[in-house]
Formats: sequence, C-alpha cells, structure tokens
Amino acid sequence: MDRENLTVDQVAEYLATHPMVTANWFGRTGRAERSTWIDRDGSGWKVWDTDERGVVMDFMTLRTESEAEALDAFLRRAEHHRDLDKTATRRV
Repeated sequence: MDRENLTVDQVAEYLATHPMVTANWFGRTGRAERSTWIDRDGSGWKVWDTDERGVVMDFMTLRTESEAEALDAFLRRAEHHRDLDKTATRRV
C-alpha cells in the first residue's frame, strides 16, 4: 500500500482485512480508550487520539486538508497503539 497516496477506499479495504481495535474509522468502530479516530472536518480531515480513560488528547489532534496525510497519520497512530498493547504489562 502506497502510504503517500492513500485513499479512503484503500484504508477501508485494509481495515476490513486487518481489523484493529485501536482504529475508530469514521465513528466508534473500535475501543474508546488508547485509540485513534478519524473523521471529516468541514472540507478537511481531523485525526485524534484518546488516552487510557478515553479522553481526547487535544495536543495530538491533526487537522489537515490532505486526505492522504490524514489517512497516513490515522493508520500510523492506530498501529502505534496496537503495538503498545503487545508490550504492555500489568502492574500488581
């Protein structure tokens, strides 16, 4: 997948074959906490992350007019959260 020229259809197809609970694709489609979200923002795009309580981390919000940039950021962030899940340990 060419990440520099991503389209909505390509990412939708990718998520259909590689589901991630950390990816909220145009609404809540994954978990609320420690996840990435994407949606249209007027004529542009908005990508944001939530913390372990599901609270939006405003300082991480990306607003852009570029579809490819928003989709790339969304996938990278969702994969980052997924990868962190693999290394997380629970303290007792």
